Amino acid sequence: MIRKLFAIVANTFVETIRQPIFGVLMWVAAGLLILNPSIAAYSLESGKDNKIMQDVALSALLLYGLLASVFSATGVITREIESYTVLTVISKPVSRPLFIFGKYLGVAAAILVGYYFLCLVFFMTVRHGVMETASDKYDQPVLLLSTLAILISLVAATFGNYVYGWHFSTALTAWVVPLGTLALLAVLFLGPQWGLQSPTTDFGDLQIVYAVLLIFLAVLILTAFAVALSTRFSQVLTLLLCVGVFMLGLLSDYYLGRFVDEGPLYRVLYAVLPNFQFFWVGDALTQEMIIPGAQVARVAAYAGLYTLAVLSLGVALFQTREVG
Repeated sequence: MIRKLFAIVANTFVETIRQPIFGVLMWVAAGLLILNPSIAAYSLESGKDNKIMQDVALSALLLYGLLASVFSATGVITREIESYTVLTVISKPVSRPLFIFGKYLGVAAAILVGYYFLCLVFFMTVRHGVMETASDKYDQPVLLLSTLAILISLVAATFGNYVYGWHFSTALTAWVVPLGTLALLAVLFLGPQWGLQSPTTDFGDLQIVYAVLLIFLAVLILTAFAVALSTRFSQVLTLLLCVGVFMLGLLSDYYLGRFVDEGPLYRVLYAVLPNFQFFWVGDALTQEMIIPGAQVARVAAYAGLYTLAVLSLGVALFQTREVG
């Protein structure tokens, strides 16, 4: 059973990474994050530009997670069901619950890779900061090391594609993620003008790390919804339903939380809908409030239980789905 699960996860991961939409979404989001410091430099209030930059970046990460989860899940599940290739899997025999959980883990792992790369870009931009005045200097290690990581990755992926027939997008991702990690690690030990510094100088309080971690937990829930809904619906309908769930989850605290004592219907709806306000701490960051690690742990437990419940619903929907 473990071997079958691993095979489904590995195949789904590779298939998701190789989808053109996966690379397009990742690099469009990366481009937005790279341009973000320039876009945010117009608040005309000292210190506000960096806060705007962080808010925009966290929103971009959440939007990337929503779109990547829907397109990836429908690409590897809905397409297999509609083309009847799923029959070759569940006739091995592979149980339908194992198929759903394997697909979810494979899609989530692929999205984690893209999300991790975007977090590297985000941390680099936070370290560089917004140049609010003409006297601000460029952060040389950030600019040089990050540019080198991208250029080396592009050259390696292009060479591998031309000589060895590598899949360009997959090879580019495989190179840029580790090189980007090495670039960020080097930047943590180097000051803006190449002087040595403690690696905890920039992100030692872990507040930004907590913020991106919480957003990824929300992405995992959205991925579970995308996997569950794609067993029954088309790509467009799955996207619309996931956007609807996302919007209801953002508004449930405001529209339902105030009426939980008014009747059982409000309590049930408030409990069933995912509360995505738990995962958004952008306001806390901009207001310089402390995000405790215990809160992150509680939200992670909530996300894990909710994801398991949604995947169970997906299994129930898929059990009666005609695939032949």
